[in-house]
Amino acid sequence: MKQEMKKSILNYSLNITIVLFALICIYLIFSLLYNSLGNKNDALKEVKDSTKSTLTNQPNLSIQIEIQNGTGENRIGAIFRDYLKKKGYDVVDLGNYKSSDVATTMILDRTGDLKKANRIADVLGVSQKNITPQINKERYLDATIIIGKDYNELKPYTENSNPKK
Repeated sequence: MKQEMKKSILNYSLNITIVLFALICIYLIFSLLYNSLGNKNDALKEVKDSTKSTLTNQPNLSIQIEIQNGTGENRIGAIFRDYLKKKGYDVVDLGNYKSSDVATTMILDRTGDLKKANRIADVLGVSQKNITPQINKERYLDATIIIGKDYNELKPYTENSNPKK
């Protein structure tokens, strides 16, 4: 009789342990699902809000530009890049042009959309006569800017508070 009582108590305690373990598992699964779904919605709201404010402050972000320095002088391309980024343009590449004695700054229209090239020319202070269509859809750019020796007459250099000479 004592052994039956011990078995009964052992069975009863094992059953209680299994039930408690099952309740803990259910609670953890519920908590995991609730938190992961709740955080996704909050994260999506934050992404939507930040995207909205970022895009409205940078209307020219859809214009992708490549800058090539044709002056042979250091940091001129970086001054142009920083200036265009402040104006909201997407500068995707910066490098040196194949020649270092380009006389006047040129803008190469890569997509055939002269409106974008004209906007870039206006922002830089480049004459619209210096815009050349050179369509190249493989480069995924709207325009290439080739900085010439006239850089010190253009807005990125003249409006820069501390240009390096």
